[in-house]
Amino acid sequence: MRFKGMGHIALTVADVERSARFYEQAFGMRRFGPAKHDDQLVPLVSPGLKDQISLNSPDSEGETDRRPGRPGEHGGIDHFGFTVAPGTSLEKLRAHLESCGARFLRRVDIDKRVPSLFFEDPDGYVFQVTRYPRFIRLYVALLPLLQRRGRRAVETAPAAA
Repeated sequence: MRFKGMGHIALTVADVERSARFYEQAFGMRRFGPAKHDDQLVPLVSPGLKDQISLNSPDSEGETDRRPGRPGEHGGIDHFGFTVAPGTSLEKLRAHLESCGARFLRRVDIDKRVPSLFFEDPDGYVFQVTRYPRFIRLYVALLPLLQRRGRRAVETAPAAA
């Protein structure tokens, strides 16, 4: 068995249509098949067809027959994330997302080469948008080596007088 990644997240939202429009405009997501459960659940898929968000109305029991929390309640989920192409302007990205209805929260750089921005969607869910370097697989493969090298440089540095 080979794990291929996370498939989707399901969110309870106050207004399924409003939230669907937000994710369509902000991230270019598309509706994935027909709405389900009397239009109380709308599945969306990313442009690359890899990522999905299912939007559930608060009156829906979703697909698990459980009553989820109210819209915007995190229930153990701190945030979820999106990635953008290398070279994407973070300033233009921020302006675009804010024009779609997102509220900017803060910038947190994972590393000096991996900047990310945090926003709230119209229901108050927090999402992160990260811009990875062009050669992300090489970067991730070399990261442990770079970190060890950095520790050795600190360990061998002469003591401050």
